[in-house]
Amino acid sequence: MRKLVLIPLLCAAFVLAQRINDYRDPDWTYDEGWISLFNGKDLKGWTPVLKPEGGKLKRYLENEVGEQSTFYVEGGLLKTTGTPNGYVRTSDVYDNFVFHVEVRFSQAGNSGVLIYVQRDEVWPKGVECQLYQAHMGRIFPIQGATMDGGEMIHESAKPPGQWNTYEVYSEEGRVATVLNGVLVGLGSNADPKVGYICLQSEGVPAEFRNIKVKRYTPAHHLRPKN
Repeated sequence: MRKLVLIPLLCAAFVLAQRINDYRDPDWTYDEGWISLFNGKDLKGWTPVLKPEGGKLKRYLENEVGEQSTFYVEGGLLKTTGTPNGYVRTSDVYDNFVFHVEVRFSQAGNSGVLIYVQRDEVWPKGVECQLYQAHMGRIFPIQGATMDGGEMIHESAKPPGQWNTYEVYSEEGRVATVLNGVLVGLGSNADPKVGYICLQSEGVPAEFRNIKVKRYTPAHHLRPKN
């Protein structure tokens, strides 16, 4: 029965994806293929943003990444210790996209994929696509952002120790999460609807791999506010 429900939903998502070009600058050529965001060697293209307890928010630029140990690369995986709270974010910003990541926890715990982040804060304004084990795939706005819907339609998380395949679909403020091939969350009317994509550090160790994006729109750029 689940397959019968999922097939038309995915077909509808495909049709929506085909309409993305309607919003784009016709003078720009867009790459419809996947673009890798993680080279398996270092944090090139990623910016850690952390706030130690009692300390000030710190954004670690490319030449400062080695000054923090919360996010690191080991064995071809992007890993986080889970402390302190914060995230590692993309260097570029995105609006209409599909973001793909595979995530594994050694124990039940919390993390998230944050999208539409425009200003660096440990808890930034944006939309969170949940990675917390019991609610993986739920979508909700945080810190003053707004969005309709986002509650879980299905549960599809794998237990600690196993890899989860997680995709976030974004089109003009409409957001969907697909977890291990199952449509889990649907939201719409997100505000904001363009910004950085982030992977959270939130309490427990987590591992990420095969991080990529498609339908990248490089016409948008945000300058961080110090």
